[in-house]
Amino acid sequence: MKIVFTMAIPEELQKEFARQFETDEIHYTDHLESFPELKEVEVIVTYGSDLTEKLIQEATNLKWIMVYSAGVDDLPKEAITSRQIKVTNVRGIHAYPMAEFVMAYLLDDVKQLSFFNTAQRQKQYASEHPVVELGEKTIAVAGTGAIGIQVARFAKMFQMKTIGYNTTGHKAESFDETYPLSNLSKSVPEVDYFVSILPKTKETDSIYGRSFFESLADHAVFINIGRGNVTTKEVLEEAILKKAIRHFYLDVFPEEPLPKESPLWEAENVTLTPHVSGHTDQYLKRSFLIFAENMIRFKKNESLVNEVDLKRGY
Repeated sequence: MKIVFTMAIPEELQKEFARQFETDEIHYTDHLESFPELKEVEVIVTYGSDLTEKLIQEATNLKWIMVYSAGVDDLPKEAITSRQIKVTNVRGIHAYPMAEFVMAYLLDDVKQLSFFNTAQRQKQYASEHPVVELGEKTIAVAGTGAIGIQVARFAKMFQMKTIGYNTTGHKAESFDETYPLSNLSKSVPEVDYFVSILPKTKETDSIYGRSFFESLADHAVFINIGRGNVTTKEVLEEAILKKAIRHFYLDVFPEEPLPKESPLWEAENVTLTPHVSGHTDQYLKRSFLIFAENMIRFKKNESLVNEVDLKRGY
């Protein structure tokens, strides 16, 4: 089997892969469009953004695309589905780093770490500044998959009440209550922290409109580590500038990179991070484990782990 990786892979992982699959022909390239044996490739391992409709058409023997990310937004979906090429991703490996990021946001908020850091720079000994606890506060998570469940697990360790939102309202591990996404505006007024982990799909486009932010309590905090399409630039900026809620922790945005002229950079009620909540030093290692498992399954013609339905987008 001929396999091409289109991203940099550490030498130790290359050696491990070669050891496990010594009968396969493995290549590594930064420029897939100029790979000389593209027509013979059966498997492409990619982050997704380097694949085009033209490349899919040229890779006439391609049977499986392994995407080393959870999102498949950039794939030429029609060209892939018309050929019935299998697509898998690394869904699940982001659970720990992204859940840790949420807890970092929460602890920054209740323990006021950003405030004290600023006070330090100004040489202010602000010992009277209020500091509170996470215990008994309510956190709502939109998206009750692997990442959302891990957020809820961590939250329960801090004695928080957990509410989950998903497509149907079905129950999910570590959530005290679950509701369908269609009930968002009706059931969020009690929430202290609202966390969005929704994927980018047609169904999630602008799901958080003006009425959603108005339905949140004044003291609420909105956290988005999922995708920026869930609200529009206009609605988000209005909610922030009008201080519809107490604070926003944003790792993703309707437009990325965030334009330098955006008012969000200087808004006092916003903490920004540049789409890094999923970053981890374990990323490639965990991705490799999923790919190795799928290699075994693929050769046996068995169902693959994390197979993606491109029509649904995940």
